[in-house]
Amino acid sequence: MGERTTWIAWAVVAAAALLVARGGASAETVEGSVQGSAGSEQRSASDGEFYWRVWNGALPEQRGKDDYSDVLAVLTGKFIGPPVGCSFSFDGGGLDPSTLAARSGTTIRVDNRDGFTHELSVEGLAGFTPLESGPGKTRAIPVPAGGPWAIGDRIYSHVRGHLHSMRELVACSKVTDNGKFRFDKVLPGPYSLRILRGAEQVAMRRVTVQAGKALQIDPLTMSAKRRK
Repeated sequence: MGERTTWIAWAVVAAAALLVARGGASAETVEGSVQGSAGSEQRSASDGEFYWRVWNGALPEQRGKDDYSDVLAVLTGKFIGPPVGCSFSFDGGGLDPSTLAARSGTTIRVDNRDGFTHELSVEGLAGFTPLESGPGKTRAIPVPAGGPWAIGDRIYSHVRGHLHSMRELVACSKVTDNGKFRFDKVLPGPYSLRILRGAEQVAMRRVTVQAGKALQIDPLTMSAKRRK
């Protein structure tokens, strides 16, 4: 009985020490922005099928030069619990955002919020079988180490994206049309802030989140030549 009491006491001390080390388990906000070229590949006005689908509401309008829907901000580092904010979907005719990230060895889910069916394909991902996903359905993708992998849609050829497998993924944030991103509920500690665009990492910065203090990060410039 005495040994059990001692073990419980040590467990309580260890838990308390962990809470102190993580800033009393407080969760903070991290905000920042990116700058640099954001425009996606432009389509020719002669692409009649594409514009026919736009006019009929099946596809979104042509992206503008300041569109960041292919940019994803992520935090990596030591983690407790599942990644925060890493949710992805088909929305508006395409992937939102089109750059996805998941922790290695887990499963990522892609919700279909469109009013029509998609058939997701992941090039080079062993064991993944493309299957149709109707409106309101979710497609699960097992994510091993490796990648990134190119994502496509066997029904709508304009849908493209990339999936990154990250061993120490902590949080994800979409980047808004004005280049801003925000992470909520980030535990105090050191992290690497990474900006992903397509298959590449285009910016990186070391940051430290302090307990009881929101972190505002100076703008990151995305490299003109994409790099890993």
